[in-house]
Formats: sequence, C-alpha cells, structure tokens
Amino acid sequence: MKMNKTEILHSEPVREIISDPPGKLARWGTAAISAVILIILFFAWIIRYPNVVPSPVQITTENPPVTLVSKISGRILNWYVSDGETVREGRLLAVMETAASIDQVRKLKECTGEIEDPGSVSAGSLPSFSELGEIQEYWGAFLKNLSDYENYVKNDFYGYKISSVIRETAVLEEYIRRVKEKEKFYSENQRIEAKKFTRDSSLFAGAVFSESEFDISRQTFNKINIELQDVRLDHAAKTLELAQKNQELQDYRIKRTEERERLLAALTESLNNLRAQIRIWENTYLIISPIDGIVTFTRFWKQNQMVARDEPVLTVVPLVPGNYIGRMDLKMHRSGKVRTGQAVNIKLAGYPYLEYGMVRGIVESKSLVPAGDAYIIEIILPEGLKTLYGRELEFTQNMQGTAEIMTDSLRLLQKVVNPFRHLAAKNRL
Repeated sequence: MKMNKTEILHSEPVREIISDPPGKLARWGTAAISAVILIILFFAWIIRYPNVVPSPVQITTENPPVTLVSKISGRILNWYVSDGETVREGRLLAVMETAASIDQVRKLKECTGEIEDPGSVSAGSLPSFSELGEIQEYWGAFLKNLSDYENYVKNDFYGYKISSVIRETAVLEEYIRRVKEKEKFYSENQRIEAKKFTRDSSLFAGAVFSESEFDISRQTFNKINIELQDVRLDHAAKTLELAQKNQELQDYRIKRTEERERLLAALTESLNNLRAQIRIWENTYLIISPIDGIVTFTRFWKQNQMVARDEPVLTVVPLVPGNYIGRMDLKMHRSGKVRTGQAVNIKLAGYPYLEYGMVRGIVESKSLVPAGDAYIIEIILPEGLKTLYGRELEFTQNMQGTAEIMTDSLRLLQKVVNPFRHLAAKNRL
C-alpha cells in the first residue's frame, strides 16, 4: 500500500500540477488579497475614533444651593421656618441648644450696637443681663472696665493734683515777683552804701575819719551786700522751686492723659471683645440664611432632634439659580488630554441615556492646579438639559451622572500602529 501511495504522490500528472500552477489564478488571487489589504488600510486611515475621558459629574447651577450645617452637637431648640418656605438673606431659621436666652442676647446686641463712644456711656443707663451663657463673662468684663473708667473720670485724682500744683505755682510766682521788688530796693540801697563807703574811705585817707568810724562804715556796707545776696539767693531758690512745680504739673498732666487713655483703651477692647463674642455665639448656635431662597428640610424637621457637629441641618435653594453648569473632579490619569472648548457627553444617573439620550456640554474651564489628586473641571450646558434625543429633562439640584469628555480624535490606523511604536521606542532605549 505504501508503495502504491508513494507512486500516486509522485506521479507525473501531480508533478506537473505542482511545478506549473495556473498563472491566471495566481495573479487574480494576489490582486484580490492586495485590494482587500488596501481597502482595509484606506478605511483605517480615513476613520477617526475620538478618545473619551470619563469622570463622575454633578449638575448644579451658577448659584448653587447652600447647605447649612450645625457647628455643635446638640438638640435643635427651635424652628423658625417650615419646609418649602421662602426666606430672605439674614433670616433666622433655627436655634441649637444653648444656655443663653435668645431674647437677652438680641437685646445685648442692640444695646452694644448703639454704643459709638464707650467713654460717654453710663453704667446706670445699661440694662441688666443675667442669662447670657458664655457671653456673661465678656459682659461682666465690659461692665468692670466701664466702672473703672467712670470712677477715674469722677474722682479725677490727677485733676486735683494738677489744681493743687497750679495754685502753688501761682503763689510762688507772686512770691518771686515780690522778691524781685525787694531785690530792687536792696540793690538801690547797696549803691547808696557803696557811694557812702567810698566817701568814708576818702575821709579816712585824709585823716578826717578815725579808724573806728571807718570800720563802722565798712561794716554797714558789708551788711547791705550780705542782705542783697540773701535776697538774690532766695530769688534763685524760689525760681528753682517754681521750675520743679512746673515739671511736676507737666508730669501730672501726662499721667492724667495716659491713665485716661489706658482705661479708655481697656474699655474699648472689652466692648469689641463682647461684640465679637456675640458674633461667635450667633455663628455657633443660630442657623441663619445667607441668601434669598427656599428652605428644604432633609433629615431634621422637629424640635429636640439630636444633630451631630458638622452635620447638615437644612438646605436653602436660591431664588435665582442662574444657568446650569456641571462640575467634575477629573483624576490625574489622562487629565492632560482635557482642554477648554472640548465637547462633553453627559449621562445622567436618573435618566437612562438609551431612553432619554445624553446631554451635550462644553468644557468651560480647568483648574490651573489640582485639588488633591484631581483637577476641577467646569462644564457649561449651552442647550440646558435638552438631550440629543430632543427631550427636556426636569432639573433637580446636584444631579449625578457620568461625563465623557471627547478629546482629540485619532485615526484607526494610528491606534493600531501606536502600540508597535511604543515597543520600538522602548527597545531602542
């Protein structure tokens, strides 16, 4: 059997077919395969496939809703609004549990707000407050400083000292004036005695006066000189004393001003601390609307419900929300491909995109620096919430979904070649 099979395989007809294939069939086969390859390359070149960078997105408005959180852990003491109520900016919405009386804190805020010059306030004109909670300490400090300032102004210790020194100075000035007059008289007497002593000296030289008479004349002249010197010394001493009194008067005036400024500064500081503590108390225990809007309750709606610190209590939706925008946190991976002006397809979680369609957006901005491990991307929606199917979606705040950013389109051929380019470059290095 083997011999017969070998003979068949190597028979002359078989060898003729193998060694001389039909030329027309080979040419047409090669041409067909080449045409198919060229067609594939042609379509791979002209077909572009956009790269997509997906990321979670949140649809909100230019004026987003404001979520108000509790600054402390405790019970809700009182509600001042109801769910769905329209409120104005600054409206009191709720009060957390506090040891202070809200009415007394309000009156205290009004009272301190009316004080323009703390130095002109009288402690007797201020109302009494006893239920201020942690503000009580600051109220007491303000009253103490006010009392110290009032007592200083009333007693005016340095004022009495100044008045006393002024009187003493006036007496000294009068005394010095009279000493000057006395010195004038003594000077005149000294000149007279000097002339007399000169005449007596001439008479003594001419042997007209005896030595004893000349000694008496000398003694009288010396005495008037001594008295004149005493008057001049008294004048100098009183002048020095007057200068000391003037310096003492200046010191008292400086101390009076410094003490007044010190007490007034302490009073002003205590008033500012009191006002600051009132603001801290309001920020801690009061929940106040920062915008005009509509109140929306979430987890809490009754009094005495327990709230943890930093837990959301309610939300205020603005009356004028503005245009719709999308915000997304784009992770670092492939973030370099994203630029402003690129198209974005948004698939909203609440509206299946196969049924409702996708919302089209445009990348408006990209943060210059990342926030943590992601860039903040803002997307505008030129047609609002109208989908590519032409359906208008109903808006609710903070709608969640997935955004697909359409980056640069690559040819299909480039996508096939790029992995080989990477391998070639890697092996070359």
